[in-house]
Amino acid sequence: MSYLLGLSAHRLEEHNESSRTKGLTQMHLYLRRTVAAFFTATVAAVAFASPANAALLTQSATSCDDGPITQPFQRFGDQANYKQLAGGSFEAGAAAWQLSGGAKIVTGNESYKVRSSTDSRSLQLPNGSAAISPFTCVGLSEPTLRLFAKRNSALLGLVSTLNVQIQVQTSLGLSLWLPVLPGDLGGSSWHPTASMPLIANILPLSQSDKTPVRFRFAPLLGSWQIDDVYVDPYRMR
Repeated sequence: MSYLLGLSAHRLEEHNESSRTKGLTQMHLYLRRTVAAFFTATVAAVAFASPANAALLTQSATSCDDGPITQPFQRFGDQANYKQLAGGSFEAGAAAWQLSGGAKIVTGNESYKVRSSTDSRSLQLPNGSAAISPFTCVGLSEPTLRLFAKRNSALLGLVSTLNVQIQVQTSLGLSLWLPVLPGDLGGSSWHPTASMPLIANILPLSQSDKTPVRFRFAPLLGSWQIDDVYVDPYRMR
Protein backbone atom coordinates (compact mmCIF):
# COMPACT_ATOMS: atom_id res chain seq x y z
CA MET A 1 0.00 0.00 0.00
CA SER A 2 2.77 2.41 0.93
CA TYR A 3 4.49 1.55 -2.36
CA LEU A 4 1.34 2.49 -4.32
CA LEU A 5 0.99 5.73 -2.39
CA GLY A 6 4.64 6.54 -3.07
CA LEU A 7 4.22 5.76 -6.75
CA SER A 8 1.11 7.95 -6.99
CA ALA A 9 2.89 10.80 -5.25
CA HIS A 10 5.85 10.45 -7.63
CA ARG A 11 3.54 10.55 -10.66
CA LEU A 12 1.72 13.55 -9.25
CA GLU A 13 5.04 15.33 -8.76
CA GLU A 14 6.06 14.56 -12.36
CA HIS A 15 2.71 15.86 -13.59
CA ASN A 16 3.09 19.07 -11.60
CA GLU A 17 6.63 19.58 -12.89
CA SER A 18 5.44 19.03 -16.46
CA SER A 19 2.63 21.52 -15.95
CA ARG A 20 5.06 24.09 -14.53
CA THR A 21 7.41 23.60 -17.49
CA LYS A 22 4.60 24.05 -20.00
CA GLY A 23 3.39 27.10 -18.13
CA LEU A 24 6.84 28.70 -18.15
CA THR A 25 7.25 27.93 -21.85
CA GLN A 26 3.91 29.52 -22.68
CA MET A 27 4.74 32.55 -20.53
CA HIS A 28 8.13 32.89 -22.24
CA LEU A 29 6.49 32.85 -25.68
CA TYR A 30 3.88 35.35 -24.53
CA LEU A 31 6.53 37.73 -23.20
CA ARG A 32 8.54 37.51 -26.43
CA ARG A 33 5.46 38.31 -28.51
CA THR A 34 4.58 41.16 -26.19
CA VAL A 35 8.07 42.64 -26.48
CA ALA A 36 7.97 42.36 -30.27
CA ALA A 37 4.55 44.02 -30.40
CA PHE A 38 5.74 46.78 -28.07
CA PHE A 39 8.77 47.65 -30.20
CA THR A 40 6.73 47.62 -33.39
CA ALA A 41 4.09 49.86 -31.83
CA THR A 42 6.79 52.19 -30.49
CA VAL A 43 8.41 52.68 -33.88
CA ALA A 44 5.05 53.17 -35.54
CA ALA A 45 3.98 55.70 -32.92
CA VAL A 46 7.17 57.70 -33.40
CA ALA A 47 6.72 57.72 -37.14
CA PHE A 48 3.07 58.69 -37.17
CA ALA A 49 3.75 61.44 -34.63
CA SER A 50 6.11 63.00 -37.16
CA PRO A 51 5.19 65.86 -39.47
CA ALA A 52 2.63 65.05 -42.14
CA ASN A 53 5.30 65.07 -44.82
CA ALA A 54 7.23 62.15 -43.28
CA ALA A 55 6.67 59.63 -46.06
CA LEU A 56 7.96 56.38 -44.58
CA LEU A 57 8.37 54.72 -41.21
CA THR A 58 11.91 53.82 -42.17
CA GLN A 59 14.69 55.39 -44.15
CA SER A 60 14.72 54.26 -47.78
CA ALA A 61 17.75 52.43 -49.10
CA THR A 62 19.44 54.06 -52.08
CA SER A 63 21.19 50.93 -53.35
CA CYS A 64 20.29 47.26 -52.90
CA ASP A 65 22.22 44.37 -54.40
CA ASP A 66 20.87 41.01 -53.27
CA GLY A 67 23.65 38.91 -54.77
CA PRO A 68 23.20 35.18 -55.53
CA ILE A 69 19.91 33.54 -54.50
CA THR A 70 20.15 29.96 -53.18
CA GLN A 71 18.24 27.39 -51.10
CA PRO A 72 20.72 26.63 -48.29
CA PHE A 73 18.14 25.12 -45.92
CA GLN A 74 16.45 22.83 -48.44
CA ARG A 75 17.72 19.64 -46.78
CA PHE A 76 16.00 20.77 -43.59
CA GLY A 77 12.60 21.06 -45.26
CA ASP A 78 12.87 24.80 -45.93
CA GLN A 79 12.30 25.41 -49.64
CA ALA A 80 12.65 29.19 -49.39
CA ASN A 81 15.20 31.14 -51.41
CA TYR A 82 17.81 33.13 -49.46
CA LYS A 83 20.46 35.76 -50.01
CA GLN A 84 23.59 35.63 -47.85
CA LEU A 85 24.61 38.66 -45.84
CA ALA A 86 27.84 40.26 -47.04
CA GLY A 87 30.69 38.36 -45.44
CA GLY A 88 28.17 35.99 -43.86
CA SER A 89 30.22 32.90 -44.73
CA PHE A 90 33.29 34.34 -42.91
CA GLU A 91 35.59 32.66 -45.42
CA ALA A 92 37.26 35.93 -46.41
CA GLY A 93 37.55 37.20 -42.86
CA ALA A 94 35.28 39.71 -41.17
CA ALA A 95 36.52 43.06 -42.45
CA ALA A 96 32.96 44.17 -43.21
CA TRP A 97 31.72 43.16 -39.74
CA GLN A 98 32.18 45.03 -36.45
CA LEU A 99 33.58 42.61 -33.86
CA SER A 100 34.00 43.32 -30.15
CA GLY A 101 34.63 41.52 -26.87
CA GLY A 102 36.91 38.88 -28.35
CA ALA A 103 34.72 37.84 -31.30
CA LYS A 104 36.93 36.42 -34.06
CA ILE A 105 37.14 34.20 -37.10
CA VAL A 106 38.17 30.62 -36.27
CA THR A 107 38.90 27.43 -38.16
CA GLY A 108 35.93 25.11 -38.42
CA ASN A 109 32.94 25.56 -40.72
CA GLU A 110 29.34 24.70 -39.96
CA SER A 111 29.19 20.96 -40.54
CA TYR A 112 26.64 20.98 -43.40
CA LYS A 113 28.74 23.28 -45.61
CA VAL A 114 25.66 24.59 -47.40
CA ARG A 115 27.54 27.33 -49.26
CA SER A 116 30.56 25.33 -50.42
CA SER A 117 32.18 22.01 -49.58
CA THR A 118 35.53 23.81 -49.30
CA ASP A 119 34.41 26.33 -46.65
CA SER A 120 36.47 26.08 -43.48
CA ARG A 121 35.76 29.08 -41.21
CA SER A 122 33.13 30.44 -38.86
CA LEU A 123 32.70 33.26 -36.35
CA GLN A 124 33.39 32.58 -32.66
CA LEU A 125 31.46 34.61 -30.08
CA PRO A 126 32.79 34.21 -26.54
CA ASN A 127 30.73 35.36 -23.58
CA GLY A 128 30.49 39.16 -23.54
CA SER A 129 31.28 39.55 -27.23
CA ALA A 130 29.18 40.84 -30.11
CA ALA A 131 29.26 40.92 -33.90
CA ILE A 132 27.46 43.49 -36.06
CA SER A 133 26.88 42.68 -39.72
CA PRO A 134 27.24 45.06 -42.66
CA PHE A 135 24.07 46.84 -43.81
CA THR A 136 21.69 44.97 -46.08
CA CYS A 137 18.28 45.80 -47.52
CA VAL A 138 14.98 44.44 -46.26
CA GLY A 139 11.40 45.22 -47.11
CA LEU A 140 8.03 43.50 -47.23
CA SER A 141 9.65 40.84 -49.42
CA GLU A 142 12.39 39.90 -46.94
CA PRO A 143 10.49 38.33 -44.02
CA THR A 144 13.05 36.24 -42.15
CA LEU A 145 16.65 35.75 -41.01
CA ARG A 146 18.25 32.31 -40.65
CA LEU A 147 21.76 31.02 -39.96
CA PHE A 148 23.79 28.16 -38.52
CA ALA A 149 24.89 28.20 -34.90
CA LYS A 150 26.24 26.07 -32.08
CA ARG A 151 26.71 26.63 -28.37
CA ASN A 152 30.25 25.92 -27.18
CA SER A 153 29.68 26.49 -23.46
CA ALA A 154 27.24 27.83 -20.87
CA LEU A 155 28.30 29.67 -17.74
CA LEU A 156 27.63 27.91 -14.41
CA GLY A 157 25.59 25.26 -16.17
CA LEU A 158 22.88 27.78 -17.03
CA VAL A 159 20.98 27.94 -20.30
CA SER A 160 22.88 30.08 -22.79
CA THR A 161 21.11 31.85 -25.64
CA LEU A 162 22.16 33.62 -28.80
CA ASN A 163 20.51 37.03 -28.89
CA VAL A 164 19.85 38.67 -32.25
CA GLN A 165 18.86 42.29 -32.88
CA ILE A 166 18.19 44.35 -35.99
CA GLN A 167 19.06 48.03 -36.37
CA VAL A 168 16.58 50.11 -38.33
CA GLN A 169 16.86 53.77 -39.28
CA THR A 170 13.62 55.75 -39.29
CA SER A 171 12.64 58.53 -41.67
CA LEU A 172 13.21 60.94 -38.77
CA GLY A 173 16.85 59.97 -38.51
CA LEU A 174 16.41 57.82 -35.40
CA SER A 175 18.43 54.62 -35.13
CA LEU A 176 16.70 51.84 -33.20
CA TRP A 177 17.75 48.32 -32.23
CA LEU A 178 14.80 45.89 -32.27
CA PRO A 179 14.76 42.25 -31.12
CA VAL A 180 14.81 39.44 -33.67
CA LEU A 181 12.94 36.56 -32.06
CA PRO A 182 13.24 33.81 -31.04
CA GLY A 183 17.05 34.00 -31.27
CA ASP A 184 18.48 30.57 -30.52
CA LEU A 185 18.68 28.30 -27.46
CA GLY A 186 20.79 25.99 -29.55
CA GLY A 187 22.77 22.89 -28.84
CA SER A 188 26.39 21.78 -28.67
CA SER A 189 26.49 20.76 -32.35
CA TRP A 190 26.00 22.77 -35.52
CA HIS A 191 22.34 23.28 -36.42
CA PRO A 192 20.19 25.62 -38.51
CA THR A 193 18.35 28.12 -36.34
CA ALA A 194 14.62 28.59 -36.60
CA SER A 195 13.46 31.16 -39.14
CA MET A 196 13.44 34.51 -37.33
CA PRO A 197 10.77 37.00 -38.45
CA LEU A 198 12.07 40.52 -38.99
CA ILE A 199 9.98 43.21 -37.33
CA ALA A 200 11.70 45.89 -39.39
CA ASN A 201 10.60 44.40 -42.69
CA ILE A 202 6.96 45.37 -42.06
CA LEU A 203 7.76 49.03 -41.44
CA PRO A 204 8.20 50.31 -45.04
CA LEU A 205 4.80 51.44 -46.33
CA SER A 206 5.44 50.56 -49.96
CA GLN A 207 5.73 47.06 -51.41
CA SER A 208 8.72 48.15 -53.48
CA ASP A 209 10.44 50.19 -50.77
CA LYS A 210 13.41 48.84 -48.85
CA THR A 211 15.27 50.01 -45.80
CA PRO A 212 18.94 49.50 -44.81
CA VAL A 213 19.35 47.35 -41.70
CA ARG A 214 22.11 45.46 -39.96
CA PHE A 215 22.14 42.66 -37.40
CA ARG A 216 23.80 42.24 -34.02
CA PHE A 217 24.64 38.78 -32.67
CA ALA A 218 25.58 38.43 -29.00
CA PRO A 219 25.72 35.36 -26.71
CA LEU A 220 24.14 35.46 -23.27
CA LEU A 221 25.77 33.42 -20.48
CA GLY A 222 27.99 31.38 -22.75
CA SER A 223 30.15 31.02 -25.85
CA TRP A 224 28.80 30.46 -29.38
CA GLN A 225 29.81 30.09 -33.02
CA ILE A 226 27.78 31.23 -36.01
CA ASP A 227 28.16 30.71 -39.72
CA ASP A 228 26.39 31.15 -43.08
CA VAL A 229 23.98 33.98 -42.24
CA TYR A 230 21.06 34.43 -44.66
CA VAL A 231 17.99 36.61 -45.25
CA ASP A 232 14.97 35.24 -47.10
CA PRO A 233 13.97 37.35 -50.14
CA TYR A 234 10.36 36.19 -50.32
CA ARG A 235 9.72 37.76 -53.70
CA MET A 236 11.89 35.12 -55.40
CA ARG A 237 9.51 32.24 -54.57
